[in-house]
Formats: sequence, structure tokens, C-alpha cells
Amino acid sequence: MLSRTLVFTLALLGSNAASAGADPAPAFVGPPGWSHAAVTADPNRTVEQWHIAGDVTSLTYIKDTATTYDDAIAAIEKNFSTNNIKPSTDHDLPCRGKTGHQVEFSIGPGGHQIAINRIVVPDGTGVDTLTYARSSDVPFDADVKKSETAFCSATGS
Repeated sequence: MLSRTLVFTLALLGSNAASAGADPAPAFVGPPGWSHAAVTADPNRTVEQWHIAGDVTSLTYIKDTATTYDDAIAAIEKNFSTNNIKPSTDHDLPCRGKTGHQVEFSIGPGGHQIAINRIVVPDGTGVDTLTYARSSDVPFDADVKKSETAFCSATGS
């Protein structure tokens, strides 16, 4: 099932990949018109998700105070190696005045693949993570790109 594959992959690659901070303003503002839900996973992790109703497309922001940037990147690299995933994008990215990292890869059975685009940014002792998932045959959403650009242009903690 496609949604199980997505959930598994997000857990596999990112259960420990997001950020910490104490500012009351939202660190990330999602695309306009998308449904939004905030979830408190545990005391060290804040999860917010935006999605398009009836579609696999989602955008998840995780602010994790318990995972270091180096550990988050190492977990992604280990999972790529273990699961023989070949990312189409895998490079450093300037974001929030720091050097972050961006990966993109596709998973799932032929004809039903999902493209996962992830940005990981160091933030204090933790990390911020943005994960955009969409059907692999759907182009990158312009509003998601605007949200990511605004996030990366902002000053981080």
C-alpha cells in the first residue's frame, strides 16, 4: 500500500531528523490553501504537516531538539546504503544562515512511486527537517518551493 510505504520511509529516514528552538513565531509556514495539522510527538519533537485532501502529497516540518545534524545526515546515508536507494539529489544547501543538506529520491512500486524531497538544517543542538512527498509524476509544487525558500531565507537560531 502506497501510504504504508510513505509512512515507513518517513519513519526510516526521518524519525530522528528535525529541530529545536524557543521562539514563539512559527519556524515554518506551509503552502497557502493546504490543510494543516500540528502534532506533538514527544517533548523533544514538534511535528507539523500540510497536505492536499485526497492526495498523497504532503509537506512535513519537524523541529527536533534531541537529534544532532550529524546524526540526522548519518541516518539518511545509512538508510540509503542499507536499502540501496539512489537519490536524484544529494547536496549541501545554504539555509537559515547555515549549511543544510537536501536529498530527493523516489520509492514505491513502478507506476505508483512517491518522490521524497528532504531538507535538513542544523538548529541549535537539534535540527529542522522539511519533507515534501508527492507522486513522482507530479511536478514540484510552486507554493511548496516558495515556503521552502522563505524558510531557508529566514534567520535561524
